[in-house]
Amino acid sequence: MLPDPERLRKTGLFQRVYSARKSVSTELLSLYVLPKQTRANARLPLAGFVVGKKTLAKACDRNRAKRRLREAYKAVRSPVAYERDGSQNSSEQLKLGQWYAIVWVVQAKLLEAEYSDILDSVRKCLQKASQKFGEKRASS
Repeated sequence: MLPDPERLRKTGLFQRVYSARKSVSTELLSLYVLPKQTRANARLPLAGFVVGKKTLAKACDRNRAKRRLREAYKAVRSPVAYERDGSQNSSEQLKLGQWYAIVWVVQAKLLEAEYSDILDSVRKCLQKASQKFGEKRASS
């Protein structure tokens, strides 16, 4: 479970993220992002996880899919995970602090996927979103 300050709960905020129309997808999931308006604080974004009833009909399957995705997201956002798996990605490269809120939308294939595939899909979505919608830094 994510800590309370990192959980996206309000319906209105979910709608703001969707209405921003900034999304990237992989075959396992989609990611909607809402950029921060100011650079006031460098905290992690509010995260929400969504699985539609049309995607997975049974509640136990929807809950299992959200649990798997939530654990993969927690592993990717943790700086310890990069030291453990030797990956070149770091939380600095993913730039999670630039987002105010993110919403993960699960596809049905996620239930049959390996955990490593879910981790890769989460990383790819975050990198794509950072490249496509992220802060544009001036190169010096």
